[in-house]
Amino acid sequence: MVVVSSQMRTFPKALAAFREIVNERGQKLRQLKFEELRQLARPLAEGPIESLTVDSRPATIGVIVQPRTDNSLRVVVQGFMNARHVPLMKHVALDGFYKHSDETVTPMPAGEFYEFD
Repeated sequence: MVVVSSQMRTFPKALAAFREIVNERGQKLRQLKFEELRQLARPLAEGPIESLTVDSRPATIGVIVQPRTDNSLRVVVQGFMNARHVPLMKHVALDGFYKHSDETVTPMPAGEFYEFD
């Protein structure tokens, strides 16, 4: 008897792993103090870039810290990974949040992520 699964993966296993890595980076950044995050802010809103390989695909993860007018920080973890079969295409993975000067963290609204893809 042959059993065929009716479930189909909607995105590659490597992309799922990459998204998890980006989310883990975001969780670590949420633990940092407000002042530590503020030191990552750059004039062009671009922080450190990490290069890595996920399932033999080159990828980068960047951290963007943007001071806001309400004295909070918008923190975005932005990941790009090369697509396997389309050389010029990249997969994007994002995580983001707001850190406030009282050390509280609030989620970044989903609509704001479009500014970073």
